[in-house]
Amino acid sequence: MSDPEETRAAEHASEHASEEDEEEEYASTPFDNPFFLPVILIAFAIWFIYDGWFNPEMEWIKFNRVGAAITSVLGVYFTVKALRERRAAAEDPLGPDRR
Repeated sequence: MSDPEETRAAEHASEHASEEDEEEEYASTPFDNPFFLPVILIAFAIWFIYDGWFNPEMEWIKFNRVGAAITSVLGVYFTVKALRERRAAAEDPLGPDRR
């Protein structure tokens, strides 16, 4: 016969193990950061702005000016989205996945 305390301990250990499996977290990468895409887009916008307006030796000026407009708008949009995501995460410490 087994001791009731050992039985409870074994049950608790098996419950704890199943909870760990459900809450397994993966290592984050730089791509998981919400500011990764805005930084890349803003860098491209700066590059396009330089080539489109400040570099007179460029052949494809119209391409660079259109690219500057598109990447600037997308950079601002995704920056605002990342800021909202960061604020929401700060207000909800459990996160959206753990409600």
